[in-house]
Amino acid sequence: MSCHQFSHPNLGTFFGAVVTFLLGAAFLNLELREFHDMIAMGAAPQRSAFLSAFFTLVGCHGPHVAVGLAWLVLMMVQLSIRGFQGVVLRRLHCFSLFWHALDIIWVLIFTIVYLMGVLP
Repeated sequence: MSCHQFSHPNLGTFFGAVVTFLLGAAFLNLELREFHDMIAMGAAPQRSAFLSAFFTLVGCHGPHVAVGLAWLVLMMVQLSIRGFQGVVLRRLHCFSLFWHALDIIWVLIFTIVYLMGVLP
């Protein structure tokens, strides 16, 4: 069943937004747990230059995701009130660009910090 088969035109967009929000919130939860576990094991930012860079690089990504989640909620409120008006569509496209830029940045961070970090 495609999203276009629903009777309400915004339902597919809202479903996608809910899934995006849940995945973003799960990502933040995993990131915070990882930081907590690392610090509990003594791998705090003060321990080494690598850990300092790690916490800075990965830690800067988390607040941007949190801002994106708040922006997503705001966009869904605007969409439910105003519908797919031109101004709302433009804002939704701007949000989409922001969110996908975060995706690209995370792929780079993950590749450099996590994948290349396990190479001998």
